[in-house]
Amino acid sequence: DAFRNGWMMERMMAKFFALSLLALGSACAVLAVQHGDERHARVPGGYFFAFTNGNCTADYATGATSCGDGPRPTIDIVDPRALEVVASVPITEDYGPLVWSDAVYMESCDEAAPQGYVLANERGGRIVIIDAAKAIAGAGTDAVITTLPMGARPVHGYAIPHIDGEGNIGEYWSHSDADGHFDVVKVGQWDDLHRPEVTAHVGIPGHGKLLWDSDLWPYGYATNTKEPFLYEIDLRNYNMTRHIQFTTHGENPDAHCKGTHGIAYSKENKHIFATCSGNTTEGGENGLVEVNPEGDELVLVKKHPEARGGQVYESLDGKWIVDIDKANDEVVFLEANQPGEISSIAHVVAASKDNCALDDQTGCSGMPDKVAFFPLEDGSMNFVFSLTSPNDQTGEDGIGIINSKNLGTQDTLTHVPGGSGSSKYRSIYSGGDHVATIMSYPHEGIMVLNGQDGSLAGTVKTNEATTRVMYVPEQPTGAYCSAD
Repeated sequence: DAFRNGWMMERMMAKFFALSLLALGSACAVLAVQHGDERHARVPGGYFFAFTNGNCTADYATGATSCGDGPRPTIDIVDPRALEVVASVPITEDYGPLVWSDAVYMESCDEAAPQGYVLANERGGRIVIIDAAKAIAGAGTDAVITTLPMGARPVHGYAIPHIDGEGNIGEYWSHSDADGHFDVVKVGQWDDLHRPEVTAHVGIPGHGKLLWDSDLWPYGYATNTKEPFLYEIDLRNYNMTRHIQFTTHGENPDAHCKGTHGIAYSKENKHIFATCSGNTTEGGENGLVEVNPEGDELVLVKKHPEARGGQVYESLDGKWIVDIDKANDEVVFLEANQPGEISSIAHVVAASKDNCALDDQTGCSGMPDKVAFFPLEDGSMNFVFSLTSPNDQTGEDGIGIINSKNLGTQDTLTHVPGGSGSSKYRSIYSGGDHVATIMSYPHEGIMVLNGQDGSLAGTVKTNEATTRVMYVPEQPTGAYCSAD
């Protein structure tokens, strides 16, 4: 009908415009999107913000938060060059119990000069807005601008600062796991949510993530561990447009995906990748589904059963799809190949020697959780993985690292000790000349690495219960404030 023909024409025109930008060699389209602040992270001289919970905890099933006796939550600002906490933002009792989730750095672009902010999810159903310059300058509680209410049990949050060819978007999308929707904040407009309750489920809300990229504009894609769907959302009008439903194991094992979790996009073959969760509860196998978003429908082109991990990312240079398989102590690297082609498993790298972490051997470090990418001047890429071996309380766990030039010849990540986490989750972030990951042993804080070679720069003691780390430039960069 006329409506559908118009809709398809709009999609084709949007895709044509994005491809035209790539053909012109747009410099801003080089970095793949992970958090949405990648351009800021390439600017040296900044600080790592360590988010600590103190003696506050959350019931992850209900989202209820509470605090015991002891230290309150803070944001500790760490200078990675001096290896010390240089300022701190205390979260006073006026804010009640508070437990941190994801945070990103963003800038407003409609003022005389860009202004920098940190937007952070709080498990109790709030988004906390921080003035980055005040936090770095040591303003303490005055750095907290406000909090905004949102849906229950938020975990993941994403910056959509700019779309190449469209200019500044300036939106922060926060996902509510309990309600199965995104709440959207417009940067610089702190009075209320810009758009609440952007639906990201069909029938059952659950834990989910968001994918966006200038290549895919105006559409974003979302996952949900509770449903066998991948959802398409129009980022301009906040409406769900299409979805693909995967099968049960009994219907078709090669298309079985009980729930979707991690999500990534390849700038090389223009496909979307999502990890499957929960398949083993139905007698099936987890895996990585590869979806083509072109055409009238979202189409499953292949399920990769060898890539069984729950996390998937695209490297900053766009050359690799990285699937992290914590349960099997390995990392699977996929080559995306040419536009429209199916990707292929290229390398499988063990996180610990002979996968000894699976045997819970003392002193064996492995079981990767998250990855940070650090590009080098020679065009290669360091992949730095936070490790989460169970029961390591000595600081030996550290990180695992491999350079892209060694893929195919190195079968195990190079281990760098220095700090151990306390759970299966371990945040890691690349920024400036360094990479940082959270740690709990032998002390609470962050472990700082030299990005060039992955060597240990040192560890920094922070307030108790460090749960997230992120990078903030010393001054606003204006990196996403161009009109193009």
